[in-house]
Amino acid sequence: MYCELYDRPRLVLDGVWKYRLDQNDVGKRQSYYLESQDRSAWRDIKVPHNWYLTEEIGDYFGTIWYFREFDVPGELKGSNLYLRFEGVDYISEVWVNGQYLGYHEGMFNSFEYDVTDFIHHDRKNVIVLRDSAPKDKTDYILTDKEATPLSDPYKFHQSKGITQIKGHMVEAMHRPGAMTSFRQDGNSGGIWGSVTLVVKPDIHISYVKSYTKIGYKKDWLGDQQDKQDGTGLAAFDVYVHNREKNAVKTAIALHVKPSNFEGGKSAAITRNVVVQPGDNVFKLFVTLEDVRLWWTWDHGFPHLYAADFSLEADRVSLTIGIKEVQTDADGQWYLNGKKIFLRGMRYISSLWMSEANEEMWRADLKKMLDMDINSIRIGSHVEKDGFYKLCDEMGLLMWQVFPLHYVIDDSDEVIDRASDMMRDMGYMLTNHACMGMWSVYKEPEIYALPNMPNVYFRLCEVLKETLGSVDPIRWIHKGDYREGVQNIMIGSCQDGDKDILKTEFAPNIVEFGADSIPCLKSLKKFIPVDKLWPIDWDVWEYWGLFYRNQFKRGRVELGHSLEEFIDNSQRYEALVVKEQIEVLRQRKYRPVASMYLYYWSDACPIMGSGLLDYYREPYQVYDSMKSVYTQVLVSLEWNRTPYLIGRDKKYNRGEKFIGKVWVNNDHFHEVQAEISWQICRKGSDEALYGNRCNVLLKPDSAKVLDMIEWIIPMDYIGEYVIRMDARDPEGNRLSSNQTVIKACN
Repeated sequence: MYCELYDRPRLVLDGVWKYRLDQNDVGKRQSYYLESQDRSAWRDIKVPHNWYLTEEIGDYFGTIWYFREFDVPGELKGSNLYLRFEGVDYISEVWVNGQYLGYHEGMFNSFEYDVTDFIHHDRKNVIVLRDSAPKDKTDYILTDKEATPLSDPYKFHQSKGITQIKGHMVEAMHRPGAMTSFRQDGNSGGIWGSVTLVVKPDIHISYVKSYTKIGYKKDWLGDQQDKQDGTGLAAFDVYVHNREKNAVKTAIALHVKPSNFEGGKSAAITRNVVVQPGDNVFKLFVTLEDVRLWWTWDHGFPHLYAADFSLEADRVSLTIGIKEVQTDADGQWYLNGKKIFLRGMRYISSLWMSEANEEMWRADLKKMLDMDINSIRIGSHVEKDGFYKLCDEMGLLMWQVFPLHYVIDDSDEVIDRASDMMRDMGYMLTNHACMGMWSVYKEPEIYALPNMPNVYFRLCEVLKETLGSVDPIRWIHKGDYREGVQNIMIGSCQDGDKDILKTEFAPNIVEFGADSIPCLKSLKKFIPVDKLWPIDWDVWEYWGLFYRNQFKRGRVELGHSLEEFIDNSQRYEALVVKEQIEVLRQRKYRPVASMYLYYWSDACPIMGSGLLDYYREPYQVYDSMKSVYTQVLVSLEWNRTPYLIGRDKKYNRGEKFIGKVWVNNDHFHEVQAEISWQICRKGSDEALYGNRCNVLLKPDSAKVLDMIEWIIPMDYIGEYVIRMDARDPEGNRLSSNQTVIKACN
């Protein structure tokens, strides 16, 4: 069972520990775990940490032993004590005072041990942890036969089958060595989370799993339809552990009350129970009258309730939200019974989780809200619990993907281990109000080798069943490119000259975007100066250039200087991403229901696909995307076949330009707006042609509002800018957008 911290007394054991490398794996044979072991030669290290980030260790693969001494305060004598690890990557074994506690595998799931009987109260205690984070044993096969400046080790390599359950932390595009023979570099090993000694009563609540639902009732005397009845249903599985030898008659009290709002109603219940020795589980249920629902920030308020439990001497509290997220046969989403369009973002705070903290999350999420993002997809990893708490509070709907990415071994043994971790992830996250939907795998059928593992029909099936046993309510998706889920990466992983209007769109676009080169200031922090210009292609590919993407698919021009190449790359990404968004939003509900940019920020120093690089410096795409992610959007569809995005839109003088002016309204209410457009020569504000109209935009809609038909003048060769604007009756700008066309010949 996943261990929950709750608000219990605890002794924080973070700070300076000692460590020793064990390159030859001799630590167990030489009894590094004994109290009496001489550790005078062990070196200091700060916990939490990822060892990649230390100068002394760096990108090391293998085993490290950790050691810490601590005293237990006198007031804790006689208490039940549990040693809890928030996160250790990847395989750990733990000893306290020479006593072996156990073995744990995983990069995201917390774990704990009962150490009550092993703690010294009259002298110092010793914790020893063995952390093993080796390279995965898979082979990598060269599959790139194209002629490029890259040497063979730096060309595209495909794994035969990863066996570690680490998702983005072991197998993904944007990481050191990505897609080369070095693609596991950037090891995320280490004690990345807090270590605490937690106090628990003899009879205590070990975990609570919530189930919430909106109350319905059939309208028997009216239209015979099921309708919301104004109530909320809140059911809880309360897991109780009894350390005593005998059964105990007692009672569990539950009080559910508003947490982040005033005026809501509360509910309470007390259930008499008999707690047997060991583990028990009891169901508690309450009805909330005049319920306040959890909404995404753009469609309401994210109402939260506090569920307070008391049992004997134990007190725990859980934050919940009452909501329903459903999908229909067409892949459209409904929040609390209302159809909703998801303007989403994929997110990973860092490749090294010790860097993630509330200050980082708040800064990122504040910018996301400013960009009108209402949903986040965590792709193939798991963030710290604090991130999800902020999403609960801020009203950001979560699509969580289990940490599996690309080619995973489909053996029975891997399925066993992955399923255990899937269950842990479910218990960790299912109580969060922000949780909306799940995926058990990122891209289970992306291969470049024959005889590929059959993960979609084997591993994914079992993982879906496992997660469903924890969360039987939310939609569980098996893997991208199936079940109405699709990735679109024009000019990146897909041909930049692809006619996007000939694409058969799926309802859920869970990845779109392009690649880019960070600004020179950031680039100099991870590329050696002598490798910058002329470009050392192998070094750049190691740090995520993706030669094929930049030059074969995106057709980005190298230019005559490093600065020019950076600008060319960023300008292309900015334009192609903007125009991907416009195309997708013009197809709102036809069939597009959700869209998630790949990524918010780069997870490590890399040439990435983020709006921000690893150092949180913006790419040019940041501003261009912000202009087209607004809740009201005016955009243009032009007359060209093939319909190429990210490219110059060329017309001959005397040719008729035809454009459709689209307007999206993602609000649940009507919007009165003045829509205008005008055509000017670039660099001039003089309108050569234009129109203006006042309209009442229907709720949650996308439609063609106007048509542009214009003969390109014969007297000018150059660029024209089509500027579009939407304002409310008070003159406040709702949307501002533009498209550039070129007059030639």
